[in-house]
Amino acid sequence: MRILKSILLVLFALGSINSFAQKNKKSAIPPPPPPLSAGHAITITLKGYENKMFYMGYYFGDKQYLRDSAVTDNKGRMVFTGPEKLEGGVYLIATDDKSLLFDFIVTEQIFSLETDSSAIIDNMKVTNSPENDVFFDYNKFSAKIGKQAYELEEKIKKVKEAKNKTEEDKLVESYRELMKQLNEERKKVVENHPTKLMSKVFKMMTEIDVPDAPKNEKGEIIDSNFQYFYYKSHYFDNFDFSDDRITRTPIFFPKFETFMLKVVPQIPDSIKRGADQILKLSDKGKENFKFCLFWITNHYEESKYMGMDAVFVHLIDNYYAKGKAYWVDSLLVWRMKDKCDKLRHNLIGAKVKNLNMLDTNGRYHSLYNMDAQYTLVVFWSATCGHCKEEIPKIVNTYNELNKEIILKNQLISKTKTKDNLPPKLLPLKFDIYSVSLTETVEEWKKYLIEQKLPWRLNLYDPLNETNFRQYYDVYSTPVLYIIDKDKKVIAKRLAAGDIKGFMESYEKDFLKGK
Repeated sequence: MRILKSILLVLFALGSINSFAQKNKKSAIPPPPPPLSAGHAITITLKGYENKMFYMGYYFGDKQYLRDSAVTDNKGRMVFTGPEKLEGGVYLIATDDKSLLFDFIVTEQIFSLETDSSAIIDNMKVTNSPENDVFFDYNKFSAKIGKQAYELEEKIKKVKEAKNKTEEDKLVESYRELMKQLNEERKKVVENHPTKLMSKVFKMMTEIDVPDAPKNEKGEIIDSNFQYFYYKSHYFDNFDFSDDRITRTPIFFPKFETFMLKVVPQIPDSIKRGADQILKLSDKGKENFKFCLFWITNHYEESKYMGMDAVFVHLIDNYYAKGKAYWVDSLLVWRMKDKCDKLRHNLIGAKVKNLNMLDTNGRYHSLYNMDAQYTLVVFWSATCGHCKEEIPKIVNTYNELNKEIILKNQLISKTKTKDNLPPKLLPLKFDIYSVSLTETVEEWKKYLIEQKLPWRLNLYDPLNETNFRQYYDVYSTPVLYIIDKDKKVIAKRLAAGDIKGFMESYEKDFLKGK
């Protein structure tokens, strides 16, 4: 659903893109800051960078977005200013070639940063921003540790090459001590400044301490999955979702994505539960909830993996249709619901709606009367170029999967019955319910005669009596569904060349499950 993706992306990106476009003025004279009660004014002085243009951007999800630009004066001073308040989070200053110069935090709306080109972090001075006091104090400490760590790494390489194990062990221990100091400094920040964004970032970086699985009296583990479920249920314990700044940091998205794509098994029902878990937590912050719902919806609606549309339907039914996505307009919600209504009848595991269609002789045939173990329902057109490539592949698969039964039926058909009635043939393993969407009946019949398709049922619905487009989400051709004997979907929208491989894999897994 391309229109859904484009509209949702606009909802999240338009504001930042437009504001950047409006403010991209290369004035060398910084405007005066707005009154203290309104807007933002961030004064940055970069000695050694006089009369140069810089960009101000911010982190959001897994990307960085440009927010504004300014040109320094002959003293290296520039002001990023505007009548609106900036969203809190980690921001950045980049050079005119988009290279990162340094990060900083926006919480306070009016403050100043001053440094010089010789040592940007070490010489940074902060005015009127307690958030950045903490941020740069830590960065100065970590830069010092980082320099010492680099020197130790180089020494470790040399003694390792010299095979001096004793000296190597000493240096490795010194390296560990440095990392310990860095970790202790982070703990101090969290303890002394619990409400600061830096503290919340450090907490998000902290891994969950998973206890040992409980054991019975014999010392045997009671539940082998205990640690996994504990880790999953406590994964976000260190996240303050009530603080909308956290999604605008470089740390949030990797942790969030890891949870959704790696911690949560990529099975529709598991994904739905995982999505509900994080959406319930993120609902404490409007912007956090908005980001999480948007990303999950967009990711699984656009997924190339079969069956993920069930996640999309779940999200629309339980969030968008219930008005929880308050920022989405009613027209887009209507389009989402319409899309869901076309999907919900053909989700993996769902029993399909019956089809009762006409053959070339004007006789009706019901899909529910198909007695094969598996049935391929294919919607195609004799004038569709892609269909002309796919139909021969379907013919080959039909012949291969039914090879043994076709041979047996040929023998059975030659036998005589006592009452001279036609002998009863064995049901096919893999049958075809072929539905034509060809514009004219003549073109369809011509193709059938020329190609001599081997299956029995070639059908069409000229008066749209079955409403098949709605129930089977048919908006192009070809569209393929594989259903089992109970008429439940086991595969959808496969390429014809993948059918045989899927069937072999499905039967192997199905029999293993039995």
